[in-house]
Amino acid sequence: MKRKLLIAVPLLLLVAVTAWFFRPKRETLGEAYVGERTATLWSSVAQVREPLNTLHYGDRVDVVARRNDSIKVRTAAGELGWVEGRYLMDPALWQRSTKLLKMVQPMSVQAHGRTKVQTNLRVEPGRTQARLYQFGRGVPVEIVGRSVADWAQTTDEKESSNEPQDTKKEDWFLVRGVATRPPGDSTARAAETTTTAPGDQTLPIAGWVIARFVELDLPDPVRDGANSANIRPVAWFELNRVSDASGDKIQYLVAAARGSEGQPCDFTTLRVYTWNLKKERYETAFIENDMCGKLPIRVGKSPKGEPEFRFQEMDGGKEERVYRLMQTVVRRIREAGESAKKPIRASRPPVK
Repeated sequence: MKRKLLIAVPLLLLVAVTAWFFRPKRETLGEAYVGERTATLWSSVAQVREPLNTLHYGDRVDVVARRNDSIKVRTAAGELGWVEGRYLMDPALWQRSTKLLKMVQPMSVQAHGRTKVQTNLRVEPGRTQARLYQFGRGVPVEIVGRSVADWAQTTDEKESSNEPQDTKKEDWFLVRGVATRPPGDSTARAAETTTTAPGDQTLPIAGWVIARFVELDLPDPVRDGANSANIRPVAWFELNRVSDASGDKIQYLVAAARGSEGQPCDFTTLRVYTWNLKKERYETAFIENDMCGKLPIRVGKSPKGEPEFRFQEMDGGKEERVYRLMQTVVRRIREAGESAKKPIRASRPPVK
């Protein structure tokens, strides 16, 4: 019996080692992440093929093979299929998008808007920079920064004939948004999800978009004041609210620019619109021009609870400017708690 065991045990070990050595190996060429809202997983690259599954933004896959513009992948569930290569991000780009999101998440919102058309989200300002995602039309975004890049036509971002395609430089917005996924999906990027459509889940995403492709959601007083002053709002904020018989009225700070896009300054003029209780209308209570301001603008409260806003200048000594709203008067604050300027009053007509 012992002799049989001495023979059987080594044989079993040999069989186990042989089976392990000749096991099917899952060799991969690396990993990738889906960079589109959806990407079809196909059975082959032939003209006659079948859809096997649908992948979603953020899904991690193993790359098994490449053939022209198609990539064979293995999903987290072990399913094999082919995906168009342009729908995938390499790990380095995914990590850049993750770092960008972490940087942008704590930044203060400067404006709200929504995409006018399908809009590419880039990792850096510029049409030739790597694309992270593509927003559909009418997608809400939060604007947290601005930059300028050289204009360059690309095949995936053609504009209609009425757009200023001869512009040498163009404005870009740094935005926060969401990438929509069907219900029940999960990804490698953990985040709280919000709902944008029945059953849809969303993942936070950040990047750069062409500013001209975003329609700003301007409040009516801001839009009316900007149109009458012929300025382009870049950012706006609620300073405070005043009680009125018709309801609370918001008093606004607006940062804007004049002329064409592509200017080095984020904004060159400030406006404050306040509510006149007696005349029951908005008025331009404060104007400051000929500046070169840099976003972000930060809005807060003074020690006495009065609205304050501050920002850094882009030119000169890059000093920080601080302003305070006292009822309907705005003063520039030179030192903490002290004002060094007389009230700056507007010479412009009321907001219609």
